[in-house]
Amino acid sequence: MYIIDVDDFHEDNQGMKYLKAFKNKFSNFKVNLFTIIGKCSPEFIKEIKDIDWIDMIPHGWMHDTSRECEDWSYEVSKAYLDRIGEFGLTKGFKAPGWQISDGMYKALLEKGYWVADQDYNNFRRPKDLKCYLLDNPNKLHFHIQNVCGNGLEESFNKIINLKNNSFGFIKENI
Repeated sequence: MYIIDVDDFHEDNQGMKYLKAFKNKFSNFKVNLFTIIGKCSPEFIKEIKDIDWIDMIPHGWMHDTSRECEDWSYEVSKAYLDRIGEFGLTKGFKAPGWQISDGMYKALLEKGYWVADQDYNNFRRPKDLKCYLLDNPNKLHFHIQNVCGNGLEESFNKIINLKNNSFGFIKENI
């Protein structure tokens, strides 16, 4: 089974042409979209949330830099999670640029979220916080736009030519 996640999804950066092509190729295609909440209208979020093969997961607020959440305090992190709760997205989180604060870890754990993270944070991440790591070759990470050659357009052939056509959501496999 493949778990495909894609960073930087928002109203003006959707990549739906590619996502729909994958869904047309694989009837059971599922994708995890790390979503920049502050760049989405409530109407857009509701529209995408209603698509059963897409799982929207919070990915910072505006993601103006790859270090947006690196220094967020516990209080700022908790306020962010309270603010986005109204959208009803999956209770997971990936910090832009994988740069996350200890305050965010604490707030995620307290609020019942899981985190997508890198193994270099294993020593500081709370042990009770559920974590999604890119720790096997069937976990594939991309971006909507081209970032270092791993945007959906640049990776189209890699995805469309996957041999195994079983796909899963992170939330089902954490």
